Amino acid sequence: MKLKTALIIEDEIPASERLKRLLEAENITVLNQIQSVKKSIEWLQTNSHPDFIFSDIRLSDGEAFEIFNIVKTNAKLIFTTAYDSYAIKAFEVKGLAYLLKPIDNEQLKNTLVNLNEMALIFQNDVKYASNFESSFLVSFGGKIKKVTCEDIVSFFSENNTTYLMTEEGRIYPISKSLEKLETMLNSKLFFRINRSQIVNKKFIVLVNKDTIELKYGLQVNEARISRARFKKFKEWL
Repeated sequence: MKLKTALIIEDEIPASERLKRLLEAENITVLNQIQSVKKSIEWLQTNSHPDFIFSDIRLSDGEAFEIFNIVKTNAKLIFTTAYDSYAIKAFEVKGLAYLLKPIDNEQLKNTLVNLNEMALIFQNDVKYASNFESSFLVSFGGKIKKVTCEDIVSFFSENNTTYLMTEEGRIYPISKSLEKLETMLNSKLFFRINRSQIVNKKFIVLVNKDTIELKYGLQVNEARISRARFKKFKEWL
């Protein structure tokens, strides 16, 4: 099991030492304790980053946000402060948690548990998404273009040919059947509403009885949800 590491950025020595004891009790090794914006930037620019960074906001030479506007990090960033007015700014620099001082053991434990659960959810989402196509190549006018799934409004079949439609309203033929596409597409994003059409959830603006309306009026024929699929459609949506 990999040991977890942390950096403490805190200009109040008693608070820094208390946090260090709490972290070590959770089997997290504190690599360093730094008191200023300037020294924090220097350390992060010359050392491998830890798993966690616990940072006070008001430091002796400025606000900690200056550090993370200059240094980009993949460490889990937790802000610790006696003030509750910085929450929005903390999340703007990708802070994952915001602890009000004085920090107690239970508060720290709950935060670590929550961060661990968030990491597991993210890993599962990445793993799930990686099993599906993220884009398709289409040809037009002798050229080839990549269209990302996020920009595809729908796939539909017509006269034994399958097409995709982009949010610009452009339509391109592709060589995959709708049956094949169902196995390739992320089912969190796409749903086959009937025998001839698969739609992207992000473009649905209205469900009217058993038909749907799409953004920008991008309809292909009548986007009717088949009776057999309607219950599953509602659950998916």
